[in-house]
Amino acid sequence: MWHNMCIMIPSSSKILLFDPPGKLYQRGEDRCQADIEGSAAISLRAPNDLGYIAAIARQLGLDPVIRDYPAERLTEKNFLEDLSGLKPSVIIMSATSSTFREDMGYLIKAKAVDSGIITIAKGAFFYECPPEVLDKALASSPCLDIAVSGEAESVISGLLGALIAGDTLESVKGVIYFDPDSKKFKKNPPGQFIEDLDVLPFPARDLMKNDLYVRPDTGSPMATIVTSRGCPEECIYCLSPVISGKKLRARSPKSIIDEVEECVRCYGISDFFFMADTFTMNKPWVIDICREILRRDLKIRWAANSRVKPLDVERLGWMKRAGCRLISLGIESGSPESLAKMKKNASKADAVEAVRMVREAGLKLYAYYMIGFPWEDRSYVSATLNFAREIAADFSEIHIAAPFRGTEQFKTLADYGLKLEDPYGYNYFSNPPIGTKYLSRRELICLRKKGMRQLYMNPAYVFRTLKSIKNFRELMNYLKYGFRLLKNLSQ
Repeated sequence: MWHNMCIMIPSSSKILLFDPPGKLYQRGEDRCQADIEGSAAISLRAPNDLGYIAAIARQLGLDPVIRDYPAERLTEKNFLEDLSGLKPSVIIMSATSSTFREDMGYLIKAKAVDSGIITIAKGAFFYECPPEVLDKALASSPCLDIAVSGEAESVISGLLGALIAGDTLESVKGVIYFDPDSKKFKKNPPGQFIEDLDVLPFPARDLMKNDLYVRPDTGSPMATIVTSRGCPEECIYCLSPVISGKKLRARSPKSIIDEVEECVRCYGISDFFFMADTFTMNKPWVIDICREILRRDLKIRWAANSRVKPLDVERLGWMKRAGCRLISLGIESGSPESLAKMKKNASKADAVEAVRMVREAGLKLYAYYMIGFPWEDRSYVSATLNFAREIAADFSEIHIAAPFRGTEQFKTLADYGLKLEDPYGYNYFSNPPIGTKYLSRRELICLRKKGMRQLYMNPAYVFRTLKSIKNFRELMNYLKYGFRLLKNLSQ
């Protein structure tokens, strides 16, 4: 720790950016903290968050190293060896709410190796985290020096710049820092969102092992391209307004496809996930992206996510022609009342129409559903599970609605007589943090498993899926995910 929150690091310092050893979690996108192994069909995506930070650190003259320990199947021993061998001045870890305790344990280990190392953590947990929560959680082991509590790319430049210049942290926006004098954490005012995303450097993919992040069915490398941030919708469960704001901030089609072309040319990647809070929101922008892909004659395949509206035949047609193979729809619920209470601004009829258009466009469908909102009893959950069976998507995922701090769902728990005792250590597949007014945590887990069995163990679904498989490699990948699902549902 340093006195008066001030320390100087050499401008050429080595910094270690890492996902800590342990289970596979989706850490690269703060709003999504999925337990990969606990899901049905989610595949691990590249740590673009660390890639962006590394690229910014390079612009400041620092020497970054990226380690994705879980993806590389590396252990605590490898982490400690890296600390001893690299001797970084700063380490920056991507943390999740689900793994917070374990994540902090690695910062404790880092301090044991080098008490002078600067420890920084980022993740959704810190965006709306009151300093007193960290005071309590880390009282016995003050291992965390600084937490990023805003859009990382915006905060990290000012933070690393302050460390290089030897400035105090009091003026760095968007951070929570440990004050060694008071022995408490202090939270600075938030920073600003980056309005022009085109100013960001591309993620430092040369520091990543890109072949670890693959398309689930073919096993070929798949890059994630951040296309836009922010969502103007008001869904009560979603972290997007906290993480990215309510204003839609889109990169230019040229910038997006320049990054795609770099992946094709430099890394031999032909499969992509176009990541956005909702990709299809702006129709002209979507079509311009598709035009740019076609203009450059890029033979790529890609997937994207969408709300069930706005969506139409024209934009889906452009997406298909430009190489889109799959679209993920947030259908969420089969209960009109739940859709209204969660402020989805979409109906069951909207979902049915969206599914029809996606299928007519020749795209595969990945459908997402949510159960376990505070007001839900078995009838609500049954309506959603039945609707999911009617939709019969190519891939489906059922989440248990976790009340993340900062969301309206979290803020209204008391209205239903509910209280979240512990803000971390849970996930929304197999270990939800709380039940509903009418259903226990255990009942929600059992209902989710029932729904997943109905979707994936349906003979018609199995036959349809096997019929769609093109080759032996694809068959092996489907079997791998099938065995994973069977294991999860049997536990």
